[in-house]
Amino acid sequence: MIITTLRRIAPVLALGFAISVSACAYDSPTEPSPHPSTETTYDLLYEQMPANSSTPKLVVRDEDSGQIRDLFDRLTPGGQPSVSADGQRVVFVAASTTPDAYDYQDIFFVTRNASPRRITLTDGPEFAPAISPNGQRIAFIRLTETGNTQLYLADIDGRNEMAVMLALAPSLTYGYNTPAWSPDGSRLLFSAGDPGRQHLHIINANGTGLRQLTDTTVSDIDGTWSPDGQTVAFVRTTSLSQSQLMIRHLTTGAERSFGFAWRNRQPAWSPDGQRIAFVSNMTDNQDLELYTVRPDGTQLTRLTDDTHRQQSPRWIAR
Repeated sequence: MIITTLRRIAPVLALGFAISVSACAYDSPTEPSPHPSTETTYDLLYEQMPANSSTPKLVVRDEDSGQIRDLFDRLTPGGQPSVSADGQRVVFVAASTTPDAYDYQDIFFVTRNASPRRITLTDGPEFAPAISPNGQRIAFIRLTETGNTQLYLADIDGRNEMAVMLALAPSLTYGYNTPAWSPDGSRLLFSAGDPGRQHLHIINANGTGLRQLTDTTVSDIDGTWSPDGQTVAFVRTTSLSQSQLMIRHLTTGAERSFGFAWRNRQPAWSPDGQRIAFVSNMTDNQDLELYTVRPDGTQLTRLTDDTHRQQSPRWIAR
């Protein structure tokens, strides 16, 4: 059942965007360091769900040993993680602490030495959170009462919530998907468009400089930045069962497909630029497994081979 009104409606600021602001009583969390050291080691954080379960949890795969452990060595039910540049803070989605027919999924954050906390936001189910490199802001998608999706920005404590909307003709309605911050935190990559035909867009973090990157007859989603901010990897979805891992140079517009079979989703570029992690069912067309590949398409490596479903890989500083 869909409720008829939101309990808290956020105001709007225009640009070709509408921006809404909502204040929350919330203590500021501990500030993380904005960037890791140059000698940082990275592991892979992702969502894992056993075949006999309906509840995913966040786990980390040690890149040296291949061993799997719980995020920050504690059981954390949830999915769709996003990590600050220094690896100290993770945002993710999990079941709402006050579920009802509409607001059934919320965004949480967790730090290495503290328990997860729900981010207090305007009512509505949220997904696809992306934390800024310095750990201070989030971008996310909310499902609206009308069944559409909307891109939002907010501070990590839930303050200054802002709805980001493209300027459209009155008869058009866009859906939004998969935001991602640039490595320097100055820009936001996201998908927007009609259902089944979403395109990649970039805007500056202050809401200026909107730029549409792709314009195909299918959907381009799951964008991720290269560490130098010059290239993006993304997924071109041609059907429910077919999605191709792609890369695109932002200056030249040159694109290349990796040519993998079946569904390939959720790429994540490693901070050293040497690998792209992603999930795929290319081998057995059953559950999604975790892979890495070099940006030039070589050294494809399957990292998991089990009955679990892996999703949303992200690199996390150790």
